[in-house]
Amino acid sequence: MTVTEEMLNSHPGADVAASDLLITAIDACYECAQAGTACADACLAEDTVADLVRCIGTDHDCADVCVATGAVLSRQSASDDNLTAALLAACVTACSTCADECESHADMHEHCRICGEACRRCQKACRALLIEIG
Repeated sequence: MTVTEEMLNSHPGADVAASDLLITAIDACYECAQAGTACADACLAEDTVADLVRCIGTDHDCADVCVATGAVLSRQSASDDNLTAALLAACVTACSTCADECESHADMHEHCRICGEACRRCQKACRALLIEIG
């Protein structure tokens, strides 16, 4: 059992156990945020940093959107389904954009490959949860 699952299931306002899709999405958001932050930092240390400006920007944007999405998904009191759906959709878009950019550099930079994979996992998890909540 993950910390995310334990926290959600221990919430006094929870009527039912947290869905696996919710737990997976929260964990994927925070993993992706960490990967994006680390990838941007690694890009800044590359000799070809000028070629990675777009990658750094998409890394930062994606990380920020993922943190916000993970935080809102973690809140079980008085959640707003419209806001949740909008954040999930934004996260899917941010992750797709970042993954596309990182994958274009993956052959030259391992950190971009790793980040791209984390983005794809988050994109998939958020899309699945978005479908579940309708």
